[in-house]
Amino acid sequence: APLGMALPDAETCIPPPPRPGCDCLVCHPIGYDNHGEHGVGGEAGKRRRPMSNFAAYKLVKLDLDGTPRPLSNPELKEFEKHSSGVCEWNKPLTSVTRQWQKQCQLVLKKMMTQKKLSWAFNEPVDAVALGIPDYPQIIKHPMDLKTIEGLLLRGTITTPDEFTALVRTVFRNAFVYNKPGQPDGVRECAEKLSLVFEKEIAKM
Repeated sequence: APLGMALPDAETCIPPPPRPGCDCLVCHPIGYDNHGEHGVGGEAGKRRRPMSNFAAYKLVKLDLDGTPRPLSNPELKEFEKHSSGVCEWNKPLTSVTRQWQKQCQLVLKKMMTQKKLSWAFNEPVDAVALGIPDYPQIIKHPMDLKTIEGLLLRGTITTPDEFTALVRTVFRNAFVYNKPGQPDGVRECAEKLSLVFEKEIAKM
């Protein structure tokens, strides 16, 4: 994995990027650097982690002297004509055939099938059924793995970074709402499964 993706085993439930205009504890967790070099009160905060290993790429052509240059529009159209199988940008997101979509699906499957850890995150939280009326007041951006799977299959998630942010939201929500040591163990499950996720993302 690239240098920036190195993750200490101790860091779990990494927060997603802050949403504009939101001041909830998921978007702006205590102890994280949300505003540049310094956190609240001028003290240095923990650095937010990068989203994924995926990066935009450009097709280039080497000239006779070895200098790379972007493909011209006619060259790009010719490449797309003869190499359509590798031109993922022409495949609709709803087909779920782009390489990053396939890898995200595999990561989701790996997490959701670990029932001992994922049981609390595979479905939306039902605050009424669970008797936790304060949940909507504390958790402003509810998310779960099944919902993410549906968004991925429908092509609503358009980049790997969006996928990473949504999954991190699931675990950060659990981290914020649940206290450690509770009988249901939701906080501990979130911490363990989030590490599984971060390690899988670092491989992509």
